[in-house]
Formats: sequence, C-alpha cells, structure tokens
Amino acid sequence: MYINETIKDRRFIWFNQTIKPQKVTIYLVLFVIIFLGFMKYDKDKTEENQTLAIISSPQINDIYFLDFRLLSEKLRPKEKYRIAKIVDITGDIVTLLYGRYYYQYQNAAVNSIQYGQLRYKDYFETKRYDIPLNAIKSMYNNQAIYLAKRPVRNKLFGNFVSPVKVNLIKTKSVSSYLTYGKKENSKGEASLNEEFSETNLKTAFELFQASSNLGYAKGQINLATMYINGQHVKKDFNKALYWLKQASLQSNKSAILKYGIICKQVELCNIVDFYQELTSAGVNIKVRKIDFTLSK
Repeated sequence: MYINETIKDRRFIWFNQTIKPQKVTIYLVLFVIIFLGFMKYDKDKTEENQTLAIISSPQINDIYFLDFRLLSEKLRPKEKYRIAKIVDITGDIVTLLYGRYYYQYQNAAVNSIQYGQLRYKDYFETKRYDIPLNAIKSMYNNQAIYLAKRPVRNKLFGNFVSPVKVNLIKTKSVSSYLTYGKKENSKGEASLNEEFSETNLKTAFELFQASSNLGYAKGQINLATMYINGQHVKKDFNKALYWLKQASLQSNKSAILKYGIICKQVELCNIVDFYQELTSAGVNIKVRKIDFTLSK
C-alpha cells in the first residue's frame, strides 16, 4: 500500500514538473501567435482604411503602389510592382506619372523611397496619364492599386518623394513686390485653406477674381479651378476654359495641360484651335513638351 502511494506521488511530481510546464509554454506560444496575428490584422485594417481615404479624396503628391501585372500583360517575369505619383488634379481627372522602375517584391518598392530614389528628377516618366477618379477607384477595387500613401512635408518613409530644391538667399527685387495680382492670389490661397471660416470660399473667389482681372496667371488658374469644382459658384467649364486660356497665353504649362483636360469634356471645345491660337500668340508649346497634333 505504501509503495503504491509512493509511486503515485512520484508520478504526480513528474507530471507537475514535465507536463504542466510544457502546457504553459504551449499556451504562451499560442498567445504570442494570436497576439501578433491580431496586431498584423489591425495594422493591415488601418492601412486599408487609410488607403481608401486617400483614394477617395486624392491630393497632389499622393503616392500609389501598383501591382502592374493587373494593368499590363507585356511584363518580364521580375517586373511586378511600380510606383505612381499624382502631379495634378483637374475636376474629376487625376493626372499620374509612373515611375521608370519595376520591382519584383512589394517591400522593394517601399525601400526605393526609403533609399531616396524618388528624389532623383528622372525617377518618374515624363508621360502624363489623365485618369478619371472613378477609374482610380476601380484600380483600387481590383487591387491594381494595393496601397496609397500621403507624404507629409514632401516626405514618406523618412525620405523625400520629389527633388529637393535648394533655396538660395536672394534679395527680392522691387519688381517682385509689384507683380499685379500676386498679392490678391496669395491672400485667396490663404483664405481657401481656412478650415473654420464660413465665408472662406466667397473671400477666396473674390480675391482670385481680382487677381485674374489683373492678369496674374496663378490667380486665373485658381479661379478656373473654383469653376471646375463648383466651389462657391456653380460648375461652369466654359468660364474655366476662358480663364485657363488667359493663363495659357502667358505660357503657363499647368494652365495648358488643364485646358486640354477640360476641353475634352466640353462638346464645342476644339483643342486644335486652342493650340493654333497659342502658337500664333508666340507660346512655344514644343519647348513645354506638350504632345499634340495641329492637323485633325
């Protein structure tokens, strides 16, 4: 009887010393795995929500990460992922530049930004792609855009996403202060960015109108943009085209490109006539690298 109880006691001790610690270790490992899985899920969900928000309300300089296999069939085996950047937004049209380089892995695309590749002026191709916002959203839904990021102060993942301009200290000339319409445009832009003002759009519109009447190209573009987006006023593409043309006649590249985008959406607008008019006015479109044909 005593021997049997001793054997049971030894088995109990062995069980406590061997089986239970093993179970505790297993439970700890399972807990860590579950916790890490939850953290990854939470991170992925947050990133997904951020991407959707950026896609829904795009801004200039937003960076898109593309699975280019879903956009092109003419790729080499290692050409899978690519980076694109928003360089302009005109109404519902988003203008993208694609990076020149393809990546085999998704993390390689992120690393390219961390290593500062986007700082080189030739990283992005010069060809512009004007894509409707609905098409951008479809690219996201089809996972062709699998990630979108918004740089902060031109920085993403610790590095710049566009070439850094060196600010040289220069004494402002008197003429820079006397540029007609510049002051009104600057005040209009500041008013437009006011978040907690009920009259900011009205004030911005009036200031851009004053700037435009004084012949300032940036003010004319800003006024045209308000007509395109229907800010404070009803959408009016014809008035937008008028002011974009005035800025284009001053050889403003942004205005010329925006005019081309809006012109396609206006039935009676003839882009060939527009380019002819610019050429007759002495605007060197060829130098501006605008691709067009003067004959139908």
